[in-house]
Amino acid sequence: MRNLLALVGLAVIGFGGVGWYAGWYKFSVAKTPDGNLQINTTVDTKKASAETSDFLKNVGTVIGSQVDKAAQDAKSTAPTTPPGGTPGPVTPPQFSPDPTVPGVPVPPGPIPLKAPK
Repeated sequence: MRNLLALVGLAVIGFGGVGWYAGWYKFSVAKTPDGNLQINTTVDTKKASAETSDFLKNVGTVIGSQVDKAAQDAKSTAPTTPPGGTPGPVTPPQFSPDPTVPGVPVPPGPIPLKAPK
């Protein structure tokens, strides 16, 4: 929970810093005639919304071009032969000493006979 709160705080501070740097917010501090501090904030909402929408459109086009490029790269580097024709690791067959076990091959050669009891 603390990490989530820290992430939200970081996002708010980051958004405020970017907005101040971009000129979306203007702060002014003045002293009134009676000696109190007066803090004024001016927010340019039109500029903030226009620049934010432009930024999101640019991010969308960059992501779209990267997806298209990755798709073209995948098509151009696709193997021309199917991967089924390539040899894989060879495992030796598993033999069973008991010929009555179904599904397991019997070793080549004479079958050992069990002695009658």
